[in-house]
Amino acid sequence: MKYKLTFFFLLISFSVLSQQKASVSYSNVPIAQVFMDLESKFNVKFSYNAKLIGEQVINLNAEEVTLEALLFDIEALIDITFTKETERYYTVQKIKNRSLTDTQHLDQVVVKEYITTGISENSDDTSIILSPEKLGILPGLTEPDVLQSIQLLPGVQSHTETASGLFIRGGTPDQNLVLWDGIKMYNSGHFFGTISALNPYITQDIKLYKNGTKARYGNRISGVIDITSDDDIPENITGSSGFNMTHTDANLKIPLSKKAAVMISGRRSFADIFNTETFRNLSKRVFQETKISEGNKVFEDDEVTTTKDLFYFNDFTVKFIVKPNAYNTFLVSNLFTKNKLDYGFLIEAYDEASQDQLDIKNQGTSFKWNHKYNARFSHEFSAYYSNYDFEYTGTNSITDEFNDLLNKQNGVEDLGFAFDGNYELNAMSSVGFGFQFSSNHVKYALRFEDSESPEDNYNESNIKTNNNHAVYGDYKYHVLDKWLFNFGLRANYFSVVDRLFFEPRFQLETRLLPHLKFKSSVENLHQSVSQVIEFNTQEFGLENQIWVLSDGEDIPVLKSFQITSGFVFDKSGWQLDVEGYYKNIDGLTSFTLGFDNIDNFFSKGKSKVLGLDVLVKKKIHNYRTWLSYSLMDNDFTFNTINEGRSFSGNADITHHLNWSHTYEWKHFEVSLGWNIRTGIPYTKANGLLDTPDGPVIDFEDTNGARLPKYHKLDISATYTFNFSENGRWKGKLGASVLNVYNQRNVLSRKYEIRQSAEDDSFVLREINKNALGITPNLLFRIDF
Repeated sequence: MKYKLTFFFLLISFSVLSQQKASVSYSNVPIAQVFMDLESKFNVKFSYNAKLIGEQVINLNAEEVTLEALLFDIEALIDITFTKETERYYTVQKIKNRSLTDTQHLDQVVVKEYITTGISENSDDTSIILSPEKLGILPGLTEPDVLQSIQLLPGVQSHTETASGLFIRGGTPDQNLVLWDGIKMYNSGHFFGTISALNPYITQDIKLYKNGTKARYGNRISGVIDITSDDDIPENITGSSGFNMTHTDANLKIPLSKKAAVMISGRRSFADIFNTETFRNLSKRVFQETKISEGNKVFEDDEVTTTKDLFYFNDFTVKFIVKPNAYNTFLVSNLFTKNKLDYGFLIEAYDEASQDQLDIKNQGTSFKWNHKYNARFSHEFSAYYSNYDFEYTGTNSITDEFNDLLNKQNGVEDLGFAFDGNYELNAMSSVGFGFQFSSNHVKYALRFEDSESPEDNYNESNIKTNNNHAVYGDYKYHVLDKWLFNFGLRANYFSVVDRLFFEPRFQLETRLLPHLKFKSSVENLHQSVSQVIEFNTQEFGLENQIWVLSDGEDIPVLKSFQITSGFVFDKSGWQLDVEGYYKNIDGLTSFTLGFDNIDNFFSKGKSKVLGLDVLVKKKIHNYRTWLSYSLMDNDFTFNTINEGRSFSGNADITHHLNWSHTYEWKHFEVSLGWNIRTGIPYTKANGLLDTPDGPVIDFEDTNGARLPKYHKLDISATYTFNFSENGRWKGKLGASVLNVYNQRNVLSRKYEIRQSAEDDSFVLREINKNALGITPNLLFRIDF
């Protein structure tokens, strides 16, 4: 009886201890201080080696939670694990290699796996976090391309089949704000967008906003892609190196001391040294129906000799990391990306020579200082400089007859600084506030010289500067897994139009039932810099868009209003995420979009987008499957196009479905994905009309026809292994096949008038740009 009573009282004591709850609020609090606080609140003791734990800090808010729940959250937040030795005593050990399936925390928030490992939902603002280092295998990808990975999410599409051509809920790629360590990117693709220009092996996190954008982000009206590179200080030199069938790369992270480190990375293509089947297939898709693939032919049977054949891309980064103590962090990041093209042709029958040279560069520098004053107040001061430089030169000549020259330049210099503060009111509420300044210096120049007709020569240029002053404030109320309320207000002043724009933003998420959440957001956004179509170099066939600033007339300030609502159901390994949205964009012009049935004709318009994004996910042990589906109706209305009636937008994809699968077995990972979508609209031609000025194309209604449906199957597999017994040196082999069954998909369809080689008549030619055919790729990497 005595032993039974003793057992009973022990059980009661354990129950009371396990049910004891407390509220905590930690903002950049050293881990040792957190342990002391928990020991006081829960009457427990922690045993640990202070040298191993180091000076790590905790960011965590929680209300009325148990000790077990808090320890679980801390384990997910930093690389430590707790072992319960007795009812009161816990030992703490550091984890060297975290499992990819662990729940992760990011800066005061809890993130949970969204579709696969390394893709998670941020509970702090419902953004999507992608972590390339933790990212599981994805269909068709042997390595985690920064921008291609995002396209597996509902609402994100690329009908051009490129990495950087991201259309987020009806917005165009230039309407997305792309940041790399705070540097604004004006060109984020290599090989004309086919490959991301941002190295995934130094990328720590990619934060994606499709809606509910925080007030600190401005001057774009569509999505936000905020990319941060690694900022940890390693104990030893770490790095990796590898290659696939398009390029090779290497990176190193070197500790300079216990409180400082430098990180260096570089990538370069090798097609100018030797070619591969992968690069040939990519080149075929990129250069099809361009001056390069056609060899500057006048007639189909012209014999052309290639005199120059040069193309390569590279990128290089250097980052300095300094953490003098637990309260300060200093980061300096540098980025350089380049694409170089030089092609030359000779038609010997006419002694006609042509050459096309293209240089695209994007470089930048950023500085960040994070400082914590106390447990509640912290700030970040940042500054950046970004420089985008584009130059194309095309020549065409016949000896002793003519020599034509076409030159196009486009440049953006963007510099700015910002102060962002955050104050924790209590465990559930916080306010953010800040001031931002940026100066955009945008220039454009176009020069044409015709030796036979000097009267047709022209030399046009335009230089404008916009100074953007912005102040913003945010209020957040967050009860973990119960309530999330964000309200923000941003005020933008654009000097280029001398106007002030206000941007209210609202976000709400609440749990209605144990397995059901409701979410909604409303936001108003503005944009003063965008890309327009430039028709003078359309014969080149590549990169005919240029960055320009709004002038309030021909190029208005873009305005967007978006409202979203949806539900999330999560139970027994199943997750269903449904979100509907309405977006209204005003300030569009025919210059910014381009239409086949008008010729340099200026027209203003707007866009209305109604959409539904659905995600269904299931995990069964090591097998994951998810299905993402997007339904969208994107309509344009222009006052002088299509008689003022609305018509389908250029990138209107009514139905888009991705069905993906991944499976892990020991050191093997396999992924399979099927992609099917509606074809995009195009303007169909009936034939040619004879006019006094020559033949013209007879078009039907604007975007009144659609291309055939697009579908393909992608597969990839990887195998990881150790080079050394201690596991420090690791290897990875990978293989992938895009478009396994070699489906012939059409990406775009246009028309042109060609002179017949047999007589002086003219014929209508249909130009189809086809998607990538079956394309294999191989990967080998070494990590240490």
